[in-house]
Amino acid sequence: MYLLYLLLATMCNMYFVALQVASPASFLGTIFGFSIIWFWLGMLFIVLFFMRRFALWNYVKKQVKICLGCIVSVLAVISVVNLIFICNPRMAIGNEPVKYIILLGGGITKDAKLTDNVEQRVKKCAEYAEKHPEALIVVSGGKGPFSPCPESDVLKPALAKYGIEEERILAEDKAKDTIQNFEYSVKLLSKKTGKTVLQILSEPVAVVTSDFHLARAQRLAKRMGFKDVYGVSSKTPALFLVNTYCREICCYVKLNLRILFTGKPSLIDDSEVLD
Repeated sequence: MYLLYLLLATMCNMYFVALQVASPASFLGTIFGFSIIWFWLGMLFIVLFFMRRFALWNYVKKQVKICLGCIVSVLAVISVVNLIFICNPRMAIGNEPVKYIILLGGGITKDAKLTDNVEQRVKKCAEYAEKHPEALIVVSGGKGPFSPCPESDVLKPALAKYGIEEERILAEDKAKDTIQNFEYSVKLLSKKTGKTVLQILSEPVAVVTSDFHLARAQRLAKRMGFKDVYGVSSKTPALFLVNTYCREICCYVKLNLRILFTGKPSLIDDSEVLD
C-alpha cells in the first residue's frame, strides 16, 4: 500500500512540473496559482508513504481515521455532482437566431499577447460569427493588476484578423471577472443599439469561452437575467484538463455557496449606464 502513495506522489509532482514547463509563469504566479495544489498533494502522499512505510499510521486514533475518511468521501461526492453540471452546458449547434455574441477574456501576457487558451476562444468566436453575420460581437476583458493594457484592446484586433469586420466588434474594457463581463457587455450593447437592458437580456445570445468554463458562465448569465443563452466553447489541451477541471470544480462550488448565502449575482441593474 505504501508504494501506491509513493507512485501518487511522483505522479503529482511530475504533473506540477509539466504544467510549469508547458505554461511558464512567474514565481509568485506559481505560488498563488491553482497548479501549486499538485505540489502540495504530492507532499501529502510522501507523508502518507512514510507513515505507512514505518507503521506510523497505526498510532493515529481510529476516530481521526473515520473523520478523515468521511471528509474525503463527502468531497468526492460534491466534486462528482458539480463535475456533471460542468460537463453538460447548453451548446450551440450553429443555426441559432442569436443577436449578440459575447467573447469572454481569459487574460493576456505581460507583453500584451493572448495566451494559447484565449487564442482558441478567439478562433471559435470567429468561426461562429461567420455563421451569424448580423450578430453584434462584444469582446470583454479589462486591465488586470499585471496587465499592460485592457484585454479587450488585444482581443478586438485578434478577432479582426480572422476577417470579422471591426464595425461589428464592441470592446468592453472594464470587466475584472465573469460577472462584470456580462454586466458591462449588456450595458455596452444597450448603449450601442438604443435598446433597454431588459430588451438585450431577452434576446438570444451566444457566449464564447473555454469548455471547462462554459457551464459556470451560462449559469451566471441566467442569474443575471439572460433569457436565451447558447454556448460556444474552445477545447482545453489534454495536459491541462485535470488541472483546469479540478480548479473549475472549486470555482463552481464557490459560486453555489455564494448564491446560497448571498443570493448574488442578481439581475443586472437597468438604472446604471456606461459612461
